[in-house]
Amino acid sequence: MIAARRGNLLTLALLAPSLLSAILLLVIPILIVIAFSFAEQDTYGGAKFGFTLASYQELFQAIYLPIFLNSLQLAAVSTLVCLLVGYPIAYFIALRAGRYAGLLLALLLIPFWIDFIVRMSAWMVLLGRNGTMNSALVGLGFIEQPVRMIGTYPAVLVGMLYAFLPTTVLPIHAALNGLDKRLLEAADDLGATPLQSFWRVTFPLSLPGVMAAILFVFVPAMGVYAIPVLLGGGKSIILGNLIVQLFLDFRNMPLGAAVSVVLLAISSVIIVGYMRVLRSVEEARA
Repeated sequence: MIAARRGNLLTLALLAPSLLSAILLLVIPILIVIAFSFAEQDTYGGAKFGFTLASYQELFQAIYLPIFLNSLQLAAVSTLVCLLVGYPIAYFIALRAGRYAGLLLALLLIPFWIDFIVRMSAWMVLLGRNGTMNSALVGLGFIEQPVRMIGTYPAVLVGMLYAFLPTTVLPIHAALNGLDKRLLEAADDLGATPLQSFWRVTFPLSLPGVMAAILFVFVPAMGVYAIPVLLGGGKSIILGNLIVQLFLDFRNMPLGAAVSVVLLAISSVIIVGYMRVLRSVEEARA
């Protein structure tokens, strides 16, 4: 009994720094934002704490619906693009790269040691009217004169792909790396073509990694701010832009907090749905 209590106290002591950090850096800020979302806007752009649903009622106005739809669309398209590009990369590294797999993973991650804003600024230079991409296309004869790339939807997708590619590749690679290759050999012995072997063996067994990649891309992509502003020119307002504008430009802290809470609620629903689907997949595999 005494040994069990000592074990519990030791476990609590070891977890205390992490729990304290989570409370200070996660729980308390979320509670503050929730409190602001129920406050009233005062005359000078601050907030008068109380309890009102005015900010949430304002969100149901027709002007905000396109912003939510734009955010969902951008997150969905970005997730699809990341999967289409990231899955072949993860497949090659896990099943075809051999001894070079570790090197390729390192090359994938090394650029992300640099600050995020610096990397996005570099893409602004690459995609600028007088940048590297336009110069290369003109030099190769594909275009006669530089074209506008910055401020377009494809430029935003390029930035999203660049930002979220590692979070797409790594979980899929982890799922494929644990794949029992004897299953592929068995499929080959039974006369399955490479495509049939992929769709009936490889892809179903990699679904947990694919689902994790979808979660890791879709949820943060909904609230991303810097990429649409730097590469898209801020022309299409999404939730990240809206929150910044409400807090800094319109000085409407309660409404900005309400948008943040709604974004958090949407993300939580997505995560809960992901956990349920993942549980179903695991049960089906068992």
